[in-house]
Amino acid sequence: MGFEEVNELEQLKKLMKKSKSLLISFFLFLFFDIVLFIYLQKNQLFMFSLTKNDEMIPNSLITDIFSFFFYTIILIAVIVFSALLIITFKKVYNTNISTYKKVLNIADIFNIVPIFLFLAIIVNGFFVSLAQVDGESMAPTFCDNDTVIIFYNDDFVANDIMIVKWDDHFLIKRVVGLPGDELIVNETGVYINGILIESYLPVGYQEFNDIIPDGYYFVLGDNREHSLDSRVISLIGKDDVLGEVIYNMTNGTCE
Repeated sequence: MGFEEVNELEQLKKLMKKSKSLLISFFLFLFFDIVLFIYLQKNQLFMFSLTKNDEMIPNSLITDIFSFFFYTIILIAVIVFSALLIITFKKVYNTNISTYKKVLNIADIFNIVPIFLFLAIIVNGFFVSLAQVDGESMAPTFCDNDTVIIFYNDDFVANDIMIVKWDDHFLIKRVVGLPGDELIVNETGVYINGILIESYLPVGYQEFNDIIPDGYYFVLGDNREHSLDSRVISLIGKDDVLGEVIYNMTNGTCE
């Protein structure tokens, strides 16, 4: 065996070792990504959900672009690593080692994809999400089509903004009554601990005169005359709270 053949064989062994390490890393993280992806489908604010429909909170354009970008990159990465898998174990490199090197270099770049996706799924699945405001019930604080960041919080204080689910609808509202507060809703208005909070009552309002029980909140829209909130739908339970709005990314102008 000549010097060149020995040198090429040594290069080949190094390439194969690196190739196998990349393949293990890529497909291991891809496996974790798929498991988390399936598990988090139950999260109604998950940006990668496959079950979005009219009952879901509207996605923002940013979310749609983000998801499309990731799906495209993942598809390319899978194709690249499939090619690397075939080359490595079918020994196609014997006919053209330079092709093997090129595919390996490309795979080295795309190896970051499942790792980055893993981090994105963790952040979006367990901590924060994006959503788009639909309607003017929170004007002027939030306008129609504003894109907001939602933190998966379940501990609220007065004046926090929460996302709640009610009867297959998703509502963005302000917390005005907390567990333990005395709440009165009658023909004269809404009172929290004896203080008049709102005098306007929409058609179909529900009277209330009691202490707000543990695990429940009384919420109102800032645009009081055009808001479906606790005056009509009553108290909101913790199980129906999806998270807290912590930032408005677009700050649109309300009409």
